[in-house]
Amino acid sequence: MAHTNGGMPQDEPYGAIYFAKKYALTLRDAKFIIAANGPSRRTCDAAVAAFVRNKAARFRKWLR
Repeated sequence: MAHTNGGMPQDEPYGAIYFAKKYALTLRDAKFIIAANGPSRRTCDAAVAAFVRNKAARFRKWLR
C-alpha cells in the first residue's frame, strides 16, 4: 500500500467535494482540475498549485 495522508492512501482517486474542501476551491474548480488531470491524488495535488497561481495572476491583471 502507498503512503497515506490523513489515513487515505495516496493512490486512491480524489472525490470532488473532498478535494474542494482540502484546497478551499469551489466545487466547479475542483471538478475542472480532476477532469483535466485525472483522479490521481499526486497529479491533482501538483496541478492545484499551478491552478491557484494562474487564477491569482489573472485576478491581479484584472485589478490593473
